[in-house]
Amino acid sequence: MKNARNMAEPVTTAAESQPPPQRERELRPRSVPSAQPFRVAVFYSALHYLALITTVTALACVFAHPSQLASRIMVMGLIFSGLTWLFAFFKRRNTHCPLCKGTPLLNSGARPHVRARRIHPLNHGVTAVLSILASQKFRCMYCGSDYDLLKPPTRLLHGRDAGGNEAAQDKRS
Repeated sequence: MKNARNMAEPVTTAAESQPPPQRERELRPRSVPSAQPFRVAVFYSALHYLALITTVTALACVFAHPSQLASRIMVMGLIFSGLTWLFAFFKRRNTHCPLCKGTPLLNSGARPHVRARRIHPLNHGVTAVLSILASQKFRCMYCGSDYDLLKPPTRLLHGRDAGGNEAAQDKRS
């Protein structure tokens, strides 16, 4: 009789007794207090990338059909790309992550966060710039937080001004 009773009970395996694996928590992107420094830095970076494309194109024209015009365009492209790199470098250096105060658009040599993304063979800073250009979102390479430049700051959603005081509203009685 003991065998008949044991056969009627369901048999559980070790895989069934464990809880199902939990999915990784998907965090919503945060807002930034002011998106203007990010937009200015990305504008100068995009201008620099366009200057590099112009310079490389002029270099190809110089090799294909050497002319004085192609040489001038290449030299002007080199000068313009150098100036835009300088502006972009200082603008990217002055943009800071609101959470960790790192520079997410410029690599500093610090170890990146585990959740940080990058497009190979580019570095994390260039990947963040391209992400902002494409989607107005980026992930900080140092703290791993996602940010959305189009999302309004929460202090504006709750009717507070920059000082944390209640915003003046027209009260009609």
